[in-house]
Amino acid sequence: MKEKELCKLVEQTAGRRMETHRDFEWLADQLTRRTHERLSPTTLKRIWGYLDEPASPRRFTLDVLAQYAGLADYNAFTQLSGKAQSNLVLAERLTDDDFYEGMRVRLRWMPDRECLIEHQGDGRFKVLEAKNSKLEAGDLFSCHLFIMHEPLYLDNLLHRGRNHAAYVAGRQDGISFEVE
Repeated sequence: MKEKELCKLVEQTAGRRMETHRDFEWLADQLTRRTHERLSPTTLKRIWGYLDEPASPRRFTLDVLAQYAGLADYNAFTQLSGKAQSNLVLAERLTDDDFYEGMRVRLRWMPDRECLIEHQGDGRFKVLEAKNSKLEAGDLFSCHLFIMHEPLYLDNLLHRGRNHAAYVAGRQDGISFEVE
């Protein structure tokens, strides 16, 4: 499991997803340039699950990948990716750059809450539908970042015609989202 998180961090560092044979050749070259250590494209394909072969990466391989991402070694990565007070966020996310006016996003959180929201522009959203939530259709709020399985903090909530400072959805288990 941690290896998959490390793969995501490497992709974020590289600014590129590893999806084709050429991507893995490119990454092997980048790893050598940055760390002065060589990993073969085939080794990288195994770790990413690109090949139908079981992956049991050596510690050296994991260290090189962590070093590429700017960490001392794999041990430093595992310490960062635990339940620390500060942490790298490797989950799927939506940011201001992803939003466009009229974009609709369905939010879900435990136990059975659901909202359909629409982007109004400038980080403002309108609730179109709400099920089992304190939020209601017509509510407006600001939000600039949605992170899968993390709490969602809404700012400048306008609820029933009254301004509220903030609202949190999915405080314990986080939210899930899908663009519609």
